[in-house]
Amino acid sequence: MKKAILSFIFSLTTLIVLAGGNAKSTTVQGKVIDDEGNPVTGAKVVLLDSKQEAYTDFDGLFSFDNVTTTSQKIKVSFVSHEDLIAQIQLKKSAQTELQLEIQSK
Repeated sequence: MKKAILSFIFSLTTLIVLAGGNAKSTTVQGKVIDDEGNPVTGAKVVLLDSKQEAYTDFDGLFSFDNVTTTSQKIKVSFVSHEDLIAQIQLKKSAQTELQLEIQSK
């Protein structure tokens, strides 16, 4: 089941950042939770600098592939919750794991 969820997440991440042939890329994945610690389904997650976007699945999970910059602004938005904008540092050629908490309005 977990493989099916991850496969679904990867299929949602359709935007790819293209860079030079020698550029190294990383995967960014994470989970969006509310202020009570519950996963948020259907939240929009955007890497503002590269304009990639994804939506969280049933477990609040999201993923971006082929991210080539080492620093990104990330934005999370969901109905009746405050938008979250944060600066994140990414690991080069390694997976970056995030847990993002959004607050109720």
